[in-house]
Amino acid sequence: MTKPSRTKPVAVPQTLGQGHSDVLRRRPPADSTLVVQRKFHQDNKRLYESLSDIDRAHHHEILYWVEYERRKVESLTEQIRKGQTTNNPQ
Repeated sequence: MTKPSRTKPVAVPQTLGQGHSDVLRRRPPADSTLVVQRKFHQDNKRLYESLSDIDRAHHHEILYWVEYERRKVESLTEQIRKGQTTNNPQ
């Protein structure tokens, strides 16, 4: 069996590797708004949560990524709450 291409998206990722590839493919530009970045990390969290039940061989590593994305969402939510719109200082 060959490894899936990193550039060819899969319909629904089934492994941690496919999940990471999907995340990289969807990553917004660095200068995107905090709202866009938060949505990206919320989607990532949901993706990793679903993978934790599918790719059992990487279950604990996936749980790390779920927690990482959860912390990113919380941080971005707090920045948005404070009125910040981007991470780029003017």
